[in-house]
Amino acid sequence: METEDFLTTANRLWEGFWTKLFVFLFVVVVLSGIGLLVFRMTCVNFVDNYEVAYKYDLKTGKIERINRTGYIVTPPFLVKVHSVDGRPMQVCISAIQRVLNCKLVEFNPDGLELFLQWHGRNNYTNEGGTRETPTTFNQILMAYAYDGSGKSYAFLTVIRELKPEEVQVPTSIRR
Repeated sequence: METEDFLTTANRLWEGFWTKLFVFLFVVVVLSGIGLLVFRMTCVNFVDNYEVAYKYDLKTGKIERINRTGYIVTPPFLVKVHSVDGRPMQVCISAIQRVLNCKLVEFNPDGLELFLQWHGRNNYTNEGGTRETPTTFNQILMAYAYDGSGKSYAFLTVIRELKPEEVQVPTSIRR
């Protein structure tokens, strides 16, 4: 008998206008949230203020530099947004926990096209690297900074050579 009362009460509630409106609004909000999340994950990219960003169109194969920072909205699966770290960084040659030579270098955005021709399209950032385990981007710039042929490269600016007392040595190396 109790189940019959419950079912009749539930049916009466379901037939009410406000209940139907509440369920409809709840479904709309949940579906909108899921749609917004999918849109953010597939179409929106973020470019930080120190990054040199470019987009690659998979359909045409064209690479185009992006001259602004912030959120970039692109078609999903057709356009890829990549970036290169534009901050100055210290590249060093060291041996047996002793720094032999260091330079302060910076990526020059004017040479982006040449850099991508030589190294391919990728995200080139310097995050998470140390002197003991430098990132690939750090190693690439170090190779050109210490080339030895006297050539200059359009994508690399050597700001200056650092004196031994100016080198930032991680505390794990100091004795």
